[in-house]
Amino acid sequence: MPAQKIITQWRILQPIHFVLGLLILLTVTLLLWQHYGMNLYLRFDPSNFTKVSANDDRDDGEGKSIGQLSHMPNYWRLNCQLKEGHRSPYCSIDLDLSNGKQGVDFSKYTNITIHFRYQNLREQVNLVMINFNPKYSMEDDYRSQKFNEIYLPGAMGWSTHSIEWAQFNVASWWIADRKIPPNWADNEFTNIREIRVSTGLYPKKMNHQIDLAYIELRGKLINNNTLQLLLLLLWGGSAAFWLITELRRSIRALQRSNQRQQDLENAQLNLQKTNQLLAERSMRDPLTSAFNREGLSVLLANEPPNSVLSIIFVDIDHFKKINDQYGHAMGDQMLCLLAQHIQQQIRPSEKLIRLGGEEFLLLCQHSCIAQAEQLAEKLRLWIFSQSWPTEIPLSCSFGVAERQPGESFEAALHRADLALYRAKAGGRNRVELAK
Repeated sequence: MPAQKIITQWRILQPIHFVLGLLILLTVTLLLWQHYGMNLYLRFDPSNFTKVSANDDRDDGEGKSIGQLSHMPNYWRLNCQLKEGHRSPYCSIDLDLSNGKQGVDFSKYTNITIHFRYQNLREQVNLVMINFNPKYSMEDDYRSQKFNEIYLPGAMGWSTHSIEWAQFNVASWWIADRKIPPNWADNEFTNIREIRVSTGLYPKKMNHQIDLAYIELRGKLINNNTLQLLLLLLWGGSAAFWLITELRRSIRALQRSNQRQQDLENAQLNLQKTNQLLAERSMRDPLTSAFNREGLSVLLANEPPNSVLSIIFVDIDHFKKINDQYGHAMGDQMLCLLAQHIQQQIRPSEKLIRLGGEEFLLLCQHSCIAQAEQLAEKLRLWIFSQSWPTEIPLSCSFGVAERQPGESFEAALHRADLALYRAKAGGRNRVELAK
């Protein structure tokens, strides 16, 4: 009898072993193929791309800057004479990718590499990917397209930067001027009609020279996320099939289980769910659903001590007047709406905490102070441009600090608080950096 049972179990295990071996072989093959092959590559340089032109602020009707493009054997050269006459004088090298009304889908690529020379260490180069989407763009309005941008520093000699899409930000002026809703305010690279390399923000009014050697895009035919999903489906499907088979074999054994034991297990499961729900609620502010101080303590406990961390202190300007004039119910509604909108604007690595009253804290994990300042300025402009209930004017002041090596969180928070105080003292509705 025992021998027959062993033989039966072995017959069941044989197909499982075969399927498991096949899955392992297929997984290794896909991983190696994806790592060493499946490469997507697109390059723009003087040898293979000709739809390049110079642009300057004269096209806006108010500018007086003059940009001229020269075609060298191995690079394009932009000579730019910046002059007064426009709110943001600029010159740029424009790569036209449009084919009629259609651009190029860059979303299948994972990063972009730019090789340029801008020997002005105090200035920056603005790399812009201009995307057309009929949901918010119009053919007869160039500025209605989405401007995905990043600023790159000048350097001595040639400089190469490899950038992932997540490092780009949608231009805050575009969001503010166009009154873009939150669901359209993220990066988008599905229909890029133009790549622009231009002078940065507020450059000196003088002669500038930018050399652009090439722009490259790299990616995979099957990106990491798709491959992971495929492997998950293969392994999950096989596991589900095996579990269903085992479940059918175990039904009779489960039916013989003691009802009392089942009730105890169900009670224990319900208790665990209740405890988990209570624990999650204790970490959240009941009014705004943002993290509270206890939630902040949990987030900091899980944060490595030497990781890059920036803090944005947010305070609603003249909030007491809102409570006094419209009542605390309206004040609570404004707090809820503000917290909800901020949650929609930030990334998963950025956590919103309500410290109390009208004071909020943004915990920006893996963000330096420059990135945190950009986020704060983006939120400031967005909040100030929104329409709030009963047409209440609303603005916020921001204090930004980055935790220094060896510095405690409390010390960094204190510096952010001091920066917020300076923002309040300086007239409110502004962003101040900690010293």
